[in-house]
Amino acid sequence: MRAVSLSNRGGRANNEDCVKSARSGDIFCFVLCDGLGGQLCGEVASRLVCDTVCAEFEKNPEISEEAVYNYLRKSAEILGFERENNDDRTDMASTAAVLVTNWRKAVWAHIGDSRLYHFRDGQIKTVTDDHSIAFMQYADGMITYDDIRRSPNQNKLLRCVCDMDNFDPDVEHVTDVERGDAFLICSDGFWEYVNEDDMEDALALSASPKEWVEKMLVSLHKHAKKNNDNYSAIAVTA
Repeated sequence: MRAVSLSNRGGRANNEDCVKSARSGDIFCFVLCDGLGGQLCGEVASRLVCDTVCAEFEKNPEISEEAVYNYLRKSAEILGFERENNDDRTDMASTAAVLVTNWRKAVWAHIGDSRLYHFRDGQIKTVTDDHSIAFMQYADGMITYDDIRRSPNQNKLLRCVCDMDNFDPDVEHVTDVERGDAFLICSDGFWEYVNEDDMEDALALSASPKEWVEKMLVSLHKHAKKNNDNYSAIAVTA
């Protein structure tokens, strides 16, 4: 298994994204978060969630739906405590996307609009559903899938990690992984400017996750606006 990650502030003054990974034996945990809340609270929120997920994984490294749910659940508990006990952090929250795999099996969970893509035979096999108003409009047939990227409702989230009262992640069933499969976890600042064709084309031309990410960044830099959002990604390949 090979993996590479990046996180960049883009055209913003600070970076509210966070990426992190942990390993226990042959099991790996990858987590990507995009913080919300302003006044640097987004940075605090994303870091807290990443740190907590990895710490909980290290206590109980397991490829199961219950385990990955509990990693995120603990992060919601801690974030909720921080919001309740710090007046300057009452609005902080974060998206999260978590992948746990040993390259024979994989399980993942997400909340918010940070996405996880699963590729097989060079094509997208599965992608998570955004918890946003824009995605809801797509699901209702009001806009196309690609329109989500341009929608004024794209960053209006319906779910995120903030506290236990609103904790409702999507957890994928444990999935078999085949040789040649690949995973891409990315924040909205990444997938907004790198579309699905770009992802597949770059993967086909790449010999490593590092090269794959570098080729996708060419697309991002080509399309990104001057004040583009923070962008982060984790690429994992066999």
